[in-house]
This record gives sequence, C-alpha cells and structure tokens, in this order.
Amino acid sequence: MVKVVFLGVGGWISDPLLGYTSFAIVNSKRKWILVEAGEGLFRYMRICGLGLGEELAGVVVSHRHGDHILGIPTLLQMAKHTGLKKLRVVSIRDVLTAVLQLVEVSGSQNTLNILELVEVGLGERIRLEDFEIEFAEAVHTLPAVSMKIYSEGKCIVYSGDTAYNPKLIQFAKNCDMLIHEASGYSEEAHRYGHSTYQDAIEAAAKSNVKKLVLIHFYQWPSSVKTPIQEKLDILIPHPCQEIEL
Repeated sequence: MVKVVFLGVGGWISDPLLGYTSFAIVNSKRKWILVEAGEGLFRYMRICGLGLGEELAGVVVSHRHGDHILGIPTLLQMAKHTGLKKLRVVSIRDVLTAVLQLVEVSGSQNTLNILELVEVGLGERIRLEDFEIEFAEAVHTLPAVSMKIYSEGKCIVYSGDTAYNPKLIQFAKNCDMLIHEASGYSEEAHRYGHSTYQDAIEAAAKSNVKKLVLIHFYQWPSSVKTPIQEKLDILIPHPCQEIEL
C-alpha cells in the first residue's frame, strides 16, 4: 500500500490556510519522500503527523520559486537538531544551485554537513532507496520539471508548476495518479506558466490515469464543472488529507 499525504495545497498567493503545495509519498514500510518544500513546511509536517527520521529518503523539488523551496533551511535545521545524519535534496542543477544560495543567505551553513544534493537530468531515472524518480521538462517561467515517482508497483506523476504541456500526457500514461496544478478556469494562468482546470483534466483523460488530484490553488478551489469521462476520479484535497493507492 502506498499513500499520498497532502501537507499544503495552495500556491504562493493563496489563502495561508491552504498552505503551500507539498505532499509526502509513504510506502508500506513507512519509508517516504517529500515533494516540494515551501515556507512553513515543517509546521505542516508536524500538524499532519510526519516527523524527521531515517525513514525520510529525500526531498524532491520541481523548481526554485519560493513557495517550493523556502522551507528547506528550517527543514535542515530541524533535521540537524533531531540528529538526522543526512538530508537529501533531489532536483535539477538550477534548483540545487538556488538551495545552496538559500542555505547561505539564511545563515544555515551549520547544516551543510548533513545536506546531500542529488542532481537529476531530464529523462534520467534514479533510485532513492525504495523509490524511483524520473524528471520531464515542465513549461514554466523558469527551469522546472514534472516528475514521476514509482514505489511498490504504483506510479504517481506530479505536474509541478506548468502551463498545458502535451508531453506530460505521454509521461503520465497509465499511471495510478496524476497530481496536477490547477489555477482556475481563466486562460490568463498560461501567461504565468500555470494550468487551468480544463488543462489538468484533459491531460489526465488523455493519459488514462486512474485518479486526478487538483492542487496548487491560487484561491479556495471552485467546483469542477468540466464534463469528463466517468472512469476518471477527480479529487480536491485539503491539508493533511491522505489518499491510498
């Protein structure tokens, strides 16, 4: 059994009660990885019942916007305080460079001895303990990736921040879950490298995924009105919600 625990579901300018988009993927052995690390992440982890320990295989980040990386210094400080010997951060080079700069400007150089940066190129597939991770290019305002994560026979795809991307359809083909950002119904979202509800639903339907999870809302999520195939389950999570696969 693999479950996804949603820690935050909002974007950078969302209502603070939504938190910033972040989620954990936890397998049956209680091993887990963290996806995205925005401001206030550690607080949401504790509220949602997740702690730092050797069970954490790593933190995977899609791009360097603040609502995706600003929680890393606090995460590192708490990891060091609790005696964790290593905290892996997995991403593309652009993000890892920004993480090092963030550690410096936040005065967190004391944590560098536990920080392990793992660079992954587009199209590469790496193993991180019980998980396999693959990156594909996203369509955003700076270098960004979508990611596919495998564990215990399950396949979970996360769009990251992206405008509509036809390549994501093949990338997510026949996976168990697509977690896709959804910034509302206005196509104005495309100007800022984001997707509409229709974009997310079209990508999910064409990729034949079993479940679509809408996430990264600018405001409180509105009702989903777009007609869809009956076989596609659409879920709109709240912070601390768990979904089992």
